[in-house]
Amino acid sequence: MREALLRLLGYALLVLGILVCAASFGGWVWLNAYGCSTGCNDFRLRWENSEALAVFIPPFIAGSLLALAGAGTVFFNRRK
Repeated sequence: MREALLRLLGYALLVLGILVCAASFGGWVWLNAYGCSTGCNDFRLRWENSEALAVFIPPFIAGSLLALAGAGTVFFNRRK
C-alpha cells in the first residue's frame, strides 16, 4: 500500500515538474515573440537578455527538480 502511494506521488511530481518546465519555456518563447512586433522573419530566442532569464530560469530549475524527485520516487518504489 505504501509503495503504491509513493509511486502515485512520484508520478504526480513528475507530471507537475514537466508542466512547470514546459510553462516556463513556453513563457520564454512567448516573451520573445512579443519582442518581434512587426512580423519578423528572423525569430530566435534571445539568450543574452539576462533580465528576462532571471525570471524564467528559477521556475525551470524548480520544475526540473520536481521532475527528478518524481522520477526518483517512482524508480525507488517500484514493485520488486
